Amino acid sequence: MNSIVSADRPAWAALVLPIALLAASMLLFVAVGAADYPGKIAKEMGHSTAQVAIAAGLVVLLHRTGLARQTGLTRPVREWPRGWPLAVIPMALIGLINVLSVDLQSLTFDLPRTAGWLYNSISTGLFEEILLRGFCFYYLYRAWQAQPNALVKAGLAQALIFGIAHAYNISQAPLGDVVPQVIYATLLGIGFAGIAAYTRSLWPVIGIHAFINAMGDLDVFFGVEAPAEAGSASGYLAAIAVIFVVSTIPGLVMLRRSQAQIDKASHNV
Repeated sequence: MNSIVSADRPAWAALVLPIALLAASMLLFVAVGAADYPGKIAKEMGHSTAQVAIAAGLVVLLHRTGLARQTGLTRPVREWPRGWPLAVIPMALIGLINVLSVDLQSLTFDLPRTAGWLYNSISTGLFEEILLRGFCFYYLYRAWQAQPNALVKAGLAQALIFGIAHAYNISQAPLGDVVPQVIYATLLGIGFAGIAAYTRSLWPVIGIHAFINAMGDLDVFFGVEAPAEAGSASGYLAAIAVIFVVSTIPGLVMLRRSQAQIDKASHNV
């Protein structure tokens, strides 16, 4: 398993395993979601438990493929760059913007809901970051590292995979809502990859992803359950613009800087 892809295979062949892992995960979520649950929160807990189980399996896979150290899962905080908090602050604004759209006075807080909210947020951060920015990103980078700008290409490829995976929501929402979700996820995926590359660790990315999800799920866990309302085109365009500015642009900058450091190091060898 330490071999990534054979040198005689085309570059696109490296995409097969990441896409297959993601597809298998989606099928598991469908199976878990088909069970009979007493309520929406219980269903979310079933989904979260499946995410944790898959994330645990992915950690084993990262060790088997020799990628665990490269992803930073085992890298101590003292080895992170000093400016790492600055890398996550722009994306934290997305979580804060999510809070502004919530009527906090209408929320009902209690221990069971709070525990479920935290469990859901953390499990999503773990699953999506270990799979996409952990395995997919670094697997593709290692497979393409002989090519120019391999890190940037891997970052863009995993972001597209991340975005397209959100088309899975078409079973639960109208197309007009799902298409913006695909765009959001793609743009965010670039930002997450930039943070992972700059900090050389998945933990800051897992943390900021969990924070964004937590702020976006306040209504889901603490609000009154109500039918979802369709978003407006102007609202979606505004959200895309904000995400592009605070996530995609910084992500691309960090990916390019990290690529430049790799190129410099290789030239000095």
